[in-house]
Amino acid sequence: MRSKLRLLSIAALSLAFVLVYADQASIRLSSYPTISVSDGHSTTAVYADVRDASGRPVPDGTAVLFGTSIGTFRENVVKTLNGKAYATLISGGNPGVAKITASAISVNAAPSVMDFEFVADRKLLSSAQEYVEIVAPGYMQYAADSRIVSASGANRGVSLRYRDIQIEADDLQLNIPTYEVKARNVRMKVGKEVREFGQLYFRLNLRRGFGTTTFKTTRWDTIELLGTGIQLVQTDDDGKTSIPPPQDRFGFVSIVGAEIRPTTEIVGNNLFSFDDLSGSPSTVAAKKAVIFPRKEIQFQKAEIYVGGAKVMKLPLFELNMYGNSSPLVTEQLVSVNDNQLAINYPYYLSMKPGQTSLLRFHTNDRYGRTVSGGGGAFLDYELNWDRGDDLEGNFTVGGLARSDWYVSARQYMRMGDATTAVFQGDMLSNRTLYGNANISHQFTGWQTSLGATRTQTLKGISSTFTQTSLVMERDPMKFGKLPIQGYIGFTSTQSQSSFGGSQEGTGVRVRAQTSSIPLDRMTSVSSSFAVSKLYGSQTNPGLTLVGNATISRRLSSAASMVLTYDYTHDGFNDALLGAHRIGLNASYFAGPASFSLYGSKSLGVDRMNLYGDMSYRLSGQWRLAYAYTFDKYLAQDYLDYNFVVGYRLGWREVGLTWSNRTKRVGFQLLGASF
Repeated sequence: MRSKLRLLSIAALSLAFVLVYADQASIRLSSYPTISVSDGHSTTAVYADVRDASGRPVPDGTAVLFGTSIGTFRENVVKTLNGKAYATLISGGNPGVAKITASAISVNAAPSVMDFEFVADRKLLSSAQEYVEIVAPGYMQYAADSRIVSASGANRGVSLRYRDIQIEADDLQLNIPTYEVKARNVRMKVGKEVREFGQLYFRLNLRRGFGTTTFKTTRWDTIELLGTGIQLVQTDDDGKTSIPPPQDRFGFVSIVGAEIRPTTEIVGNNLFSFDDLSGSPSTVAAKKAVIFPRKEIQFQKAEIYVGGAKVMKLPLFELNMYGNSSPLVTEQLVSVNDNQLAINYPYYLSMKPGQTSLLRFHTNDRYGRTVSGGGGAFLDYELNWDRGDDLEGNFTVGGLARSDWYVSARQYMRMGDATTAVFQGDMLSNRTLYGNANISHQFTGWQTSLGATRTQTLKGISSTFTQTSLVMERDPMKFGKLPIQGYIGFTSTQSQSSFGGSQEGTGVRVRAQTSSIPLDRMTSVSSSFAVSKLYGSQTNPGLTLVGNATISRRLSSAASMVLTYDYTHDGFNDALLGAHRIGLNASYFAGPASFSLYGSKSLGVDRMNLYGDMSYRLSGQWRLAYAYTFDKYLAQDYLDYNFVVGYRLGWREVGLTWSNRTKRVGFQLLGASF
């Protein structure tokens, strides 16, 4: 009863502070696919949804400026249609996490920043689709702060599946970020091999671990404590030199795939110890969980707990593990930011591994670098499907019953071992159609990519834009023992607009990239450079040059920085954004203090952005935070800075905020950072 009263009190307090609405526009960034390979030519569609303070799309023709710290955009300045701007991101030559930015200064929109990962090898793309399934009819709990699942069931009532690995146990814990499994009274099946263990420690992704089990040996093997570790000690039978016949022994073994063998390796004596989750601020209890380690968890028969009190029960529930840093699960459902109540409530119609369908109701979405959120209320229908590395896609009807409703479809598919395809389509308010398709194929010694984009208005002023491109590139060439790879390829492009005429060109492209070169134990450098030449109508008469250099340095165990330099000369983007650009990404996290900084400056053009976040915990209850946002392009700029004073009540935090743009004090609940 008391827990319900507390929840009602929080809800009433939240509603009482819903007094003031944001006075600025907001930008929501998204991409498809959500991860790409750093091959220098793969493309990703990046979307910016720009809305005014009331949640309506901004006027058509609003300019959105895109930027990235890795790779390049085919078009850096894109104008909106029905509030949406579409840009094409071309992957860089080096792997890493790119900072993608979008700005719309003319409509007073806070800039938006999104992380996007480029992986080194196309094979790594499949790891983003893999999942772990845990079934525990007796007991299962997920701790949001530690991202650990703990489950129990008598007579090996807990079942875990991952690829060809199946584990049945009485007690089991899974550390999701590290793929570590700890279990007791275990039967494990790897492929066709079945083993039983008294205790088990196993890394699913590495297929390695340790366990205690019965095995045949010609020696007496025992487990002994050695300082803070465990070691298997081998002793002869009665000191005899003759080899005794094999006998069953219970002892400590190492596990590699489906094989086990006695080992003398020393490991920590807490190897099999379970983590204590009793102090977790927010947990989810369920009967079944499907875990996508890099994205989300799907729960069946979920019960959400905050501070030990059950606050919600849902037949189906999906939790985004990495989109929210707070240990409170409820923050993904409801929060108060700068006096605004924000709701994001999903009602799942169906859920199974590889497919979900739901209705989502959301209001006052918080996008961009601002404590405020965009206005408006929305009801969306979403259908998502995922078949591992072979198939992934979604279908959305957004803004049901609104005049600015839209339909969106995305599809990624693998067509054989050497061919992949990405298709995307949008219809905005029954006024505009947008489509994009890209097909890539790996030949022997060559790879090719064919892409097409089309935008067409259905109502109002007639407008069309069509662009196609073809890229063929030879597999990388090595230069002896030098850490350099070279590429040579053929490229062809054609574009046509109902307003701007047409452009077409065909030519060659040569590029080189280095691997990560260590300068010392703490510093490494990588770089890439491409030269291309197109022949045709309305093309750049000279050479197109694109280069990048990155220096990464670990300053200490708590601090690091990445310095980048980009050079672009293509006769178009360099005139808009400058030929040279420098960037800095730095972070520091230690004890009560945390700091992050991202900034870039174009040389030759008045273009700059700087985003900084600082937080310092004065005590167990009090925290001070500061956020700085500055974005400038030519004669327009956006500046805001925010102060937050937070006070922790148990695992919740109440905050007072002040924004330079609104010049007012705001209230923050549940949405406050920890």
